Amino acid sequence: MNISFATCVRNTALGYLQTIYPNKGITDTEQSAKPFLDFVEKDIVRIQDPMMYGKRIGVIEGKNWNEKYRDELIAACKFFVDD
Repeated sequence: MNISFATCVRNTALGYLQTIYPNKGITDTEQSAKPFLDFVEKDIVRIQDPMMYGKRIGVIEGKNWNEKYRDELIAACKFFVDD
């Protein structure tokens, strides 16, 4: 059994992302993290707590994960790498 400190709570995940990427101005908007946070809220993926894992993004499968979401999820993650 693996234990991971991660959330599927939208506002908590947003706070984690803002902690990990303080200079990116991440918001819950369509142009930023909203598409990704939609996956988090549906518990398709979860964000790991940066206080436990350091200032790096930790995305793990949620209880509703399915491979069919992979391409859409990758597209929703563009805010991680966009400048």
